[in-house]
Amino acid sequence: MYKDFFGITEVPFSIVPSARFLYLSDRHREALTHLLNGLGDGGGFGLLTGEVGTGKTTVLRALIARLTQETQVAVILNPTLSAQELLASVCDELGLSYADNASYKVLMDTIYQHLLLNHSEGRQTLLLIDEAQHLMPDVLEQLRLLTNLETESRKLLKVVLIGQPELQQLLQQERLRQLAQRITSRYHLLALTPKEVAEYIQYRLRAVDCLFPVFDEPVALQIAQRTQGIPRLINLVCDKAMQLAYQHSQHQVTKTIAHQACDDVLSWHQPVADAAVSHSSATGRGRSLVALGLGLAMAAGTFWAQQQPWFSIPGLPLVTHDGAAPATELATADESSAQPVHQALQKRSEKNLLSNAIAVSRSEQVAMQTLYQLWGYDTSLNQANCTTSQRLYLSCYQGKGKDLSGLTLINRPALVGMHSEQDGDYFAVLYHYSREQVELLLGGQRIAVSHAWFEQHWEGNYTLLWRPPLGSKASIRFGQRGERVDWLNQQLSQILGEPVARHDKFDQKLLDKLRRFQRAQNLAADGIAGPMTLMVIDAALNLPGPTLLAKVS
Repeated sequence: MYKDFFGITEVPFSIVPSARFLYLSDRHREALTHLLNGLGDGGGFGLLTGEVGTGKTTVLRALIARLTQETQVAVILNPTLSAQELLASVCDELGLSYADNASYKVLMDTIYQHLLLNHSEGRQTLLLIDEAQHLMPDVLEQLRLLTNLETESRKLLKVVLIGQPELQQLLQQERLRQLAQRITSRYHLLALTPKEVAEYIQYRLRAVDCLFPVFDEPVALQIAQRTQGIPRLINLVCDKAMQLAYQHSQHQVTKTIAHQACDDVLSWHQPVADAAVSHSSATGRGRSLVALGLGLAMAAGTFWAQQQPWFSIPGLPLVTHDGAAPATELATADESSAQPVHQALQKRSEKNLLSNAIAVSRSEQVAMQTLYQLWGYDTSLNQANCTTSQRLYLSCYQGKGKDLSGLTLINRPALVGMHSEQDGDYFAVLYHYSREQVELLLGGQRIAVSHAWFEQHWEGNYTLLWRPPLGSKASIRFGQRGERVDWLNQQLSQILGEPVARHDKFDQKLLDKLRRFQRAQNLAADGIAGPMTLMVIDAALNLPGPTLLAKVS
């Protein structure tokens, strides 16, 4: 084993949660603050979501550690229960006795009497449910009924749900709207930044008194990029890298060793952004025969959303249109499975194919539904609007442009309004951009058109989704202070190739830096980090999400 070689008594990058290795990044601290503040208000529910391995359990443990003795905590780690089993589990966690054949009513009454007792003695009762995305809707409804237990002034039970992003989608169901309205504190946990990854690695090494500088900054940044900042993947890669370094009798991990460790680990444990590409391509080939329309892809939206926060549409045939008479061409890696699809497409009139797609694309809501699908959210038609984005930790931006340059700069898919004298008004989703053509999702088809054709039919207005930094789309201006100013300074320094240092005041130096960035991107150099500037920074950093341009690895 490599422990003696590195002079450590404990493996520093174990994936087993340990209080000794509790590392709270700025995001983890912010999540913890949201949850703690939510426990003091009148609401019944708190919500913490995040991708697999981002540290939700770390926040959960930190939350429990910070609770006072006046709080009795019940923790449920395996929520794949029926409603009655959930009540029994709550009784077990609270130390309450009940008969083996206790009825639903008996369990409810037992819990209610205990909540009243805790309240009379000045204690708060808190129920924490991890992996809550596995809860069935009827069990969630039972949780809501539990929080109905209250006095005239306060709830007797507070519930915190911790789960993966699909938990957000689960709570959007119409029958769970009453529960969703009771969520008073919510936070979506993002992955670590490259700087935080380096700090995290050094923190774990210091915790075991490592004698050597095993990971230098360039290697740490390499690991950050390959793991997308997911702590669990960072642990697996670093552990593997130290084993490889030991095998080569080296006390420092080189870039070559780090690259090998990433390849060994991530071939089985893919980060979110990479999984979105490889999983889609692998799955799409097997589904090409049934993915003839976007409607089928949308019906499978929940499946996609459980795999990654956005998806591509490799199984949808690509139809090319040269601007006069349409011609069809199938884009697929599996020619044999695609042949029946190709034959079916050839039987259609080439001209009618585009016309039919336009004819069924009159609804802006349907196009907006498609846009949400690209981010991994399967919304109902009446929720396919900008208001819904706020509940999904996204922001909706509506703008107008003269050409495609502005949209390619933002580099996110967009809903676009289209018009022609022959077809009137219709809506499409701008899905992909290349030097040769533009791809649209239109009426259940994936259609490629020339730049000239698109700009001739595009009215210039667009709607897109993006994820604002630290959850706020508000402008960052001269004279402000705080976490968002520090974030802006760090990202601009990284983009401009300058030394990165903490700086939480928007002063003249940061103003000059921001204007240099804006001028370089052909933005109005007003020195204000408004939504457009923030979206362009988002694109420059290649942050997770669907993109118009192919991602550069």
